[in-house]
Amino acid sequence: MSRPKYTDYESTATARIKSAFWILLEETAFNNITMQGLANKADVNRNTLYYHYNNLQEVALSAFQDIVSEEMSELFMDIMLTHPAEISNIWDSTDLSNRIKKVHLFAKSESPLLRSILKETLITRWFDKIGIRTDTLSLENQLQVDYLTNGFIGILGNAAVASNPMILTSFPESPIGKAVFYTLQQL
Repeated sequence: MSRPKYTDYESTATARIKSAFWILLEETAFNNITMQGLANKADVNRNTLYYHYNNLQEVALSAFQDIVSEEMSELFMDIMLTHPAEISNIWDSTDLSNRIKKVHLFAKSESPLLRSILKETLITRWFDKIGIRTDTLSLENQLQVDYLTNGFIGILGNAAVASNPMILTSFPESPIGKAVFYTLQQL
């Protein structure tokens, strides 16, 4: 059997690294994951790991961006904002349950890095969707966004979300969910 093309191996190596990252994050706290442990779990050598990523933070960001792609975020927000009852129509075809469980791992983490990746992603995606420019927000508005975002991260980090991600589908129609969306639209 011939040796795989370099680009095929590169793709396979990064996929294995990201997969191993998620497995390790389910098993242990982010602060306990090491590059050597990640290389071992991904079955790649350290040189391969360091060829693709300079550090664990880059691995975390890359893995997170994969599961929360712009297209997926756009689709999820469109449905949640306009027709939350239709979320079940895309649930299985987009592997949404698995994606939400991975977001949950970031939300429940005590790692400031993972929580900041999640927070920055939420704010960026919300603002892009609603058409808000962060440089136009007053200090009061920035505090409101911080409050809303931290609250939503708290919901995502709740154990109930990990065991039943579909529970999120009721959020937009709840009084607090409506208040969150109203507040964001008023910004």
